[in-house]
Amino acid sequence: MFGSVAEDSLRMVVHDAVTANQRANACMATAYRSVESSPLQALEKAQQALVFAQASGDPVLEHKALVCLGGIEERLGLFNDRMTSALEALRLAQGLADPLTIALDLRELSKAYLMMGRSDLAVEEARNSLAVMLPTRPVEEVEDAELFLVSTLVDAGHYEEALSRAMRSLAKLKDQADPQHLARYHAGVGVVLVAQGKYSDAIVHLTQAEGGLPASAPAQDRFEVQEALTKAHIGLGRTKEARTSLGNANTVAEETGSWSHRHRILELRYGLARAENEWREAVGLLESIKQANDSLLVARADMQTARLQMSFRMEGKEKVNAELRDENARSAEIIAGTTMYNKVLLFLSLLLCVLVIALVFTGRHGRRVTRRLKLKNAVVKRQHDEIHAKNLELQRQNLRLAETLMSEEEKDLMIKEIHHRVKNNLQVVDSLLQLQTIDSADPGIAKVVREAQGRIRSMALVHEQIYRSNSGAKGDLRFHLEKLVRNILAAYGAHDRISVQVDTTLPTFHMECLLPLTLVVNELFTNAVKYAFTNHAPGRVTIVVRAAGNGYELLFHDDGPGFGTQAADGQRTTFGLELVKMLAEQLNGKVRYLTGAGSTVHLTFVPDAIPLRVAS
Repeated sequence: MFGSVAEDSLRMVVHDAVTANQRANACMATAYRSVESSPLQALEKAQQALVFAQASGDPVLEHKALVCLGGIEERLGLFNDRMTSALEALRLAQGLADPLTIALDLRELSKAYLMMGRSDLAVEEARNSLAVMLPTRPVEEVEDAELFLVSTLVDAGHYEEALSRAMRSLAKLKDQADPQHLARYHAGVGVVLVAQGKYSDAIVHLTQAEGGLPASAPAQDRFEVQEALTKAHIGLGRTKEARTSLGNANTVAEETGSWSHRHRILELRYGLARAENEWREAVGLLESIKQANDSLLVARADMQTARLQMSFRMEGKEKVNAELRDENARSAEIIAGTTMYNKVLLFLSLLLCVLVIALVFTGRHGRRVTRRLKLKNAVVKRQHDEIHAKNLELQRQNLRLAETLMSEEEKDLMIKEIHHRVKNNLQVVDSLLQLQTIDSADPGIAKVVREAQGRIRSMALVHEQIYRSNSGAKGDLRFHLEKLVRNILAAYGAHDRISVQVDTTLPTFHMECLLPLTLVVNELFTNAVKYAFTNHAPGRVTIVVRAAGNGYELLFHDDGPGFGTQAADGQRTTFGLELVKMLAEQLNGKVRYLTGAGSTVHLTFVPDAIPLRVAS
């Protein structure tokens, strides 16, 4: 009951407010109150607050309205609009010349870049935020800026720099008596170490962070510590301790009620089920994660559609309001003229009491004025009808344009959804093959299935790369190949003895070229892991992809014992080498096996010269 009374009073303030400042503050209050229950209504109120704030001419109030609008756009997943709001807020903060406001807006801009997939720009803005904060701000605010930079570096994949910065900051705080500050930096170091796969070192810092954070600490800090502890225990195979940390993280997630926390709990449960070889539970959790991701995509698409409809309605309302303002202005002019006319009539009426002739003259003059007003009103009405007809035509054109834009967005979403579902289906096939090998005691079957799993994971990685890319065709080929070899090393448990160098500056190819190229690298690297470095011997593998003439070339080299003369002359044939040959033909290329120190494979291909041939 009290909630509805407060909302009704808030609506009265919006309608009865006298100044633009009061209207803007009332709209912002309504937006903050309704962001969880009705986010679209909150977005509309935030946009109205921004309009009132701009009308007030107060830059501080306009900045507050932009911050409110940006937070709601982030909640709705409107990342492009979130970027625009963050840039405009930063422009206003620079005009206000307040270092704290500028630093906080730079931090929000960094988050927006991270949401858009521009991790390089996100790191740059996080550095700028810390640089603005350092000269004048207190220790607590500088600490927040440093930890935010470390978190951004981790999200961008700059693990070494993140670890170095966090360790330096932790060393500076060793002599301080506040355990909560130390705990936050220990947590930052632990998260970086978990991202690097150094689980034993991470547990040391995370345990200290867990003990130093009180129950009154922010829920986000406590959740991140428990999440990192769960990942570290899973990485070390300590499933019992991992389950305990997972329970603690789940308790914090229930306390916050955040969708993001609940989704991350599902991913932790999936990782724990895989570590405990509970494959049926893992498959069920994977399906739950998939359904949650699908629901999020559908919800965001619905919100985008609703936002377009709301924008269209607001534009229509603004046009109607503009027409009403013009009509009111014209009415005011007519009223002003009529008032003057009445005064004249009053004066003439006084004269009529004295002079009848003046009365006749005044009557004639009045009739002439009336005729002129009628003519003017007829002209105004005709112009109003013409403007109304033009407005209707513009509205029809806007509706057709909106329908066209919505159709294009639906096509893009459908293409991304297809790649996403293909990747998920390949992961399910991979999990089913893993379950099948558990019931088989034949090592030969297990070996064949594991090789098939490697090829399936490579194809799934290609679909994931296409899905993650903004345009569906361009990206970072080096990042894609590094992720592929990391998966193979992890599958064979060779990540600690085999080092890999990927040298390429090319963007990701189209899928017709990327899929066979990925399978070629998968076969060559898997062959090197199995046969080039036997008896757990250490080794080094180099992969180079670069432009060569009208096409490209792939150089794959390992420092193992080499192929021998039979493989170099094409006399020895295995399934893997035969598969490499067929994939090379599909790329319109040619593969050679070179003799010498180690094993070297040279593949030249021209993917764009002629239509790709399907290998028979």
